[in-house]
Amino acid sequence: MKFEAVHIHSAPEILVEQIVKQVKSGQLGPGERMPSQRELARRFEVGLGTVRECIKTLNAMGYLEVVRGKGTYIAQQIPPPNQGDSLFHKALEAVSLAELMKAREILECGAARVAAEDADPESLLRLKEVMETLRKNAKNHEGFYPVDFDFHIALAEATGNTIIAETVRLLVDKAHHYIEFMGRSLKTFEPFNIERAIFTAQKVIDAVTQGNGEQAASAMHEHLNIISYELEKEFLAHGGPPLHAGENLEEGGTPCSPKAFTGKTSG
Repeated sequence: MKFEAVHIHSAPEILVEQIVKQVKSGQLGPGERMPSQRELARRFEVGLGTVRECIKTLNAMGYLEVVRGKGTYIAQQIPPPNQGDSLFHKALEAVSLAELMKAREILECGAARVAAEDADPESLLRLKEVMETLRKNAKNHEGFYPVDFDFHIALAEATGNTIIAETVRLLVDKAHHYIEFMGRSLKTFEPFNIERAIFTAQKVIDAVTQGNGEQAASAMHEHLNIISYELEKEFLAHGGPPLHAGENLEEGGTPCSPKAFTGKTSG
């Protein structure tokens, strides 16, 4: 007896596929203005959250262009047909990682500030030990990011706040799922990015040791922004908007932008 594979798709994925089909068939042409998010939700009988996630993914794929203050349009040049599923899945990962990085920035910059105020000598020693291990793994691509994650957990534990530590650990555990994607698609294993990660991690530890909360938070922002910057660079090659969702796309919001989770222009 032969069974067909069962494919389970989320609502945003299904909506992405439907819109891409309409673009490829010519029902939606280059430069055509997209309906508002609410109108799309009404037409496809889905929630606004589904529409927003769909638009983020189409952005990352290069099917949409956003003109600030005017709205969202079908891109003048859509991706080549042969990219298909590969582009789709990369975009889904990019959008998901962008949201994770936003959550991490909100929590971990604050954690760095608290650690600078409350870290005890034992916590500072632990941070310095992790930093030494990080340097030793600078040329070990497989070993570097697990140690980098240890740095983030050690910093969260330095706050002395168990809720912060547990939440950071949860987010860091999620980040483990993206190591391959970060190396393959974002070039985070390139020597210059490894060097930036070590340099900014050291800046965090120095600021925490000195008890300077603002500098610690700023340095953590810089550290996390390495991935945010690479996300933006990789998925804005088509000239679209940055990778973090704006809530009012039809009103000129900028969807899916790491700038939204860095608070500043990346670079």
